[in-house]
Amino acid sequence: MGEIVHFVGKDALSARENLELFISHAKANFPFANIDWESNSWDISTFNIGRAQGKAKKIAHFKSMRDESRNKSTVQVPFETDFLCFAKATFSEVMRRLRLAEFKRHLYALQTIEQALIDSKLRPCITQLTTSVLDKACDLLKVRYTDPWSVARVLERIVTEIVNPARLTPNFLDWRSPIQYKAPVRNDRIASKESDKSIARLPSLESILALAEIHHTSTNVSDKLTTAFVTLAMYAPSRASEILSLPVDCIRSADTKDGLIMGIAWAPAKGAKAMTKFAASDEFEAVVKKTVRYLVDLGAPARTAAAWYASNPGKAYLPPGTEHLRNQPITLHEAATILGKTTPIDGCESYRYALLKREDRTTDKSRMGLQSQKARWVALYEFESLENFLLAKLPDAFPVLDGHTGLKWHEALWVLPENIFRPNAQPLLHVPSPLSTNQLNNQLGANPRGITIFSRNGKVNPDGSPIAITTHDFRHLLNTLAQSKHLSESLIAFWSGRKSVKQNEWYDHLPQEAFIEAYLKLGAKQRPLLVGGHLEAKVNSIAIAHSLTREQALKLELGATHRTRYGICRHDHALTPCPKDKDCVSCGEHTFVKGDKRHHDEAEFQFKLHEKAVADAEAADERGEPGASRWLKLHQPKLERWRLVLTKLDDPTIADGTFITLPPPENPQSKAGLAQAVRIVNLDAKVPKKPEAKVDDDLDADEKLLLDMGFF
Repeated sequence: MGEIVHFVGKDALSARENLELFISHAKANFPFANIDWESNSWDISTFNIGRAQGKAKKIAHFKSMRDESRNKSTVQVPFETDFLCFAKATFSEVMRRLRLAEFKRHLYALQTIEQALIDSKLRPCITQLTTSVLDKACDLLKVRYTDPWSVARVLERIVTEIVNPARLTPNFLDWRSPIQYKAPVRNDRIASKESDKSIARLPSLESILALAEIHHTSTNVSDKLTTAFVTLAMYAPSRASEILSLPVDCIRSADTKDGLIMGIAWAPAKGAKAMTKFAASDEFEAVVKKTVRYLVDLGAPARTAAAWYASNPGKAYLPPGTEHLRNQPITLHEAATILGKTTPIDGCESYRYALLKREDRTTDKSRMGLQSQKARWVALYEFESLENFLLAKLPDAFPVLDGHTGLKWHEALWVLPENIFRPNAQPLLHVPSPLSTNQLNNQLGANPRGITIFSRNGKVNPDGSPIAITTHDFRHLLNTLAQSKHLSESLIAFWSGRKSVKQNEWYDHLPQEAFIEAYLKLGAKQRPLLVGGHLEAKVNSIAIAHSLTREQALKLELGATHRTRYGICRHDHALTPCPKDKDCVSCGEHTFVKGDKRHHDEAEFQFKLHEKAVADAEAADERGEPGASRWLKLHQPKLERWRLVLTKLDDPTIADGTFITLPPPENPQSKAGLAQAVRIVNLDAKVPKKPEAKVDDDLDADEKLLLDMGFF
């Protein structure tokens, strides 16, 4: 690939002259093939093929913000003439340099620039751009978009990377976007019970159980395909595009000391390296193998046709036994056979397949089909019309299905017969068609007014409302379960196919305010939360004092939770810093989970550590070593508290999942109190001691007082 040459304007030329040269430079370095510069809609589907792109098109529309048309395939109000060529040149240069997968933000930014110029009573030409116009453009973004920062950032880049270097304005524009970044409120967070928008990326328990039942009982092809996707989505945390771009030969195996184990070859979508994801159990291995085999068999005829089209561009695929029909007049029965349609095509339906009727006929009974055997003759149709209909089904990017891996249609597991998901149309076995994420989301309930896998099988939520989940919900569910089992962040990132562990936080529904709720709640209906010890008493006290239900009081008490090395901390750090100094066991706001192996292992480790330390200190105290008694005074209570924690975690009468909290110690040590204690001791050390003022051993009265208070 040659070096990308950026256009740089000349100071000696006017802004208008530089603009004309910039447009000429963009035309001379036009990166798109088979696109007319004069068109206001550019189909760039083949420029940078995306993940599992399939038949999806990428079209850049150079339409004004004043275009209120909802039809995305047309441009009713294009950019003004003075602005249009600049917009096309800028878009062309940006795509040539960056090869963006997401390009629409640049078009949105260009729309706001043009509209801001018009609103400022200026000629809609980029040479009229000023910082005040840019500020007005940001105001338009705030009104139009809920997340204006992302488009405003593009607006800033157009100024700094295009307008200023190309000298397209009389004066250099020293401008930065006034819109500050604001973390988006993601719709994959756990929705609270009181939330008006019951949006939760964790699928409800009812939906998972319903899908499992449908998978084993339904014979409907749409149901089986949907649950086949769900099976692979539950196999490992995956994006829909990663599943839909799996190859036919995706099954892998590895030899271990326990024998062969099955895995699936995976190509992550966002920069991580290709990998093999292995089955978590023998049962899952069996169900995944069965699922893959089902998809392979179901899509075999369509993939055979796709392979033909890849090797024979411009020619229709003819199944075995119909090869002699190429370029010959065909009957409706023969057209149905070529398409792979098992039922006949009626004459009134011929237009659906773009069949052109000829004037001649045939009386050959073998060409009529069983339902036309009594007819004396049947009409003939142009073969070329059917061929054109079939070839039009293939997108410009064919035969590449996935630009990330180079996977071709005939190699893809999810290339299946056309209409396979349409209940009102018969599948065309010899017409290949890749499944899309939208089709699966519609089956899973994204289109509540349509027929879904749940409505088709009479499945609803406990309150009678329709069940609706998305393809991405399963990824969030598996990540949440992984977080609940305290897997390492690097392992979760690897398992999920992420390049960076920093991305884990978007899928971890467990920390902070959602930790307790997500840990125990997978469905929309909240399950009871088991608590014990001091926490139970505190919750009851809050409920009585504030006239709340137990669940409301518990949710209030657990409103600010996060994980620690030792368990779960309920202290709200937004209000005050932690008053403890790494002394969680002595805190009444710390909680342990019965049955959590990590909590139990840490408690056991801390108990043994303190037990040995206290034993060593007792021996030192018996030998009269200075400071030993002071150390014991502080750490013996900690040993007893860790002993109490272990006792409760090992108590068989306490159910797993119960949240256990110890009561706060009588004299809790805080950081502020410790600092004051140190000041008292240091001050006292500077004061000469009177010989007669002797107290217990080598301790003075102030030190003894602090010991009694529990500060040492």
